[in-house]
Amino acid sequence: MNLIRDPRRQRGQMVVLFALSLAVIVLAVGLVIDGGNALVQRRASQNAADFAALAGARIVAEHVGGDLTNGTDVNVQAAIRNAILVNGGAPITFGAPDGPRYVDDNGALLGYVGTGALPATAAGVKVGTDRSWRPYFLGIIGVNSWTASATATATGGFSYAPPTPGSLFPAAIALSYFQTYPYCSGPVSTDPTDPCYPQHLTPGNLNVPGGFGWLKFGCDGYGLGQDPPANAGGCRDSRVFLDEEIGPPSKSFGCCTVVGLPGSPDRIGSLPGNKASADCSYYIDNRITVTVPIWDTAGGTGSNGWYHIVGFAGFQITGCSGGKDIEGVWRKAFFNGPTTITPGDPLVPQSLGTHLIR
Repeated sequence: MNLIRDPRRQRGQMVVLFALSLAVIVLAVGLVIDGGNALVQRRASQNAADFAALAGARIVAEHVGGDLTNGTDVNVQAAIRNAILVNGGAPITFGAPDGPRYVDDNGALLGYVGTGALPATAAGVKVGTDRSWRPYFLGIIGVNSWTASATATATGGFSYAPPTPGSLFPAAIALSYFQTYPYCSGPVSTDPTDPCYPQHLTPGNLNVPGGFGWLKFGCDGYGLGQDPPANAGGCRDSRVFLDEEIGPPSKSFGCCTVVGLPGSPDRIGSLPGNKASADCSYYIDNRITVTVPIWDTAGGTGSNGWYHIVGFAGFQITGCSGGKDIEGVWRKAFFNGPTTITPGDPLVPQSLGTHLIR
């Protein structure tokens, strides 16, 4: 008996197989694309939580340090809200069951942020945030919304740690600047009477409120006793070397330790002349606060010029006109590293710091 195949039936089977294959391909592509997007959103959510926790902990540190004018619950709330807004996190509700909480020195939860007062033992904050988005392909199978959540805990208080080696920005700012202008704890302002209004600085070796100088970190020689940079081949008086130091990330090639200690290279070599092509755009565009050295006296000439470093401060650069001058706001002398709310030896200089502990 002869079997005759129906071509119409075969075509129908092929259509079904093609439809199933197409569905599998779309699902696989959707998982790859939307899954990758989920990882990006998760990282962004974690960044928002990290920055918000650090911003809140910084205000707590001011309170721990005795500044009861700026170290307030209202400012903690504002700092967290601004950090989340800038970093793309979803708006949060303060005082809600999942709202930001204060933590003590051991990370134990205390009261909610936004109640009007800091708990007596507050040493930091815990913040949670999330980001929601609509998947591109998975909506085909009914997945119309996806949320990435993250939390972070940061503490603030007294810190004795020097800046992380290699993390300093190579622009020293005159001590008189920090003695003249108040520090900024809010958003950059356009009001000249606001502490967050950017101040204009110009190069020079006089300790005046507007003075700053470009530095050459890690030099061997010039009477400064610094170690040669591991990957810079020695200091050079050039724009290329300055740009290498500026980064990102900024590089100080192992300089500098805590100032005032025996053997500490408190004198840092200067880059003579105006480096007209210095590029600070990365820090300006991303609104990054860099750690800069503070100097009180300067000396030497040419390649033997130096600045005497007496401390470090957080400084947000808002303008860098070709390297001949910079603008910015003082974000106070904060350092990253372990912190405590217990004051140490009153004869030892104590800085305030923040520490992300998650």
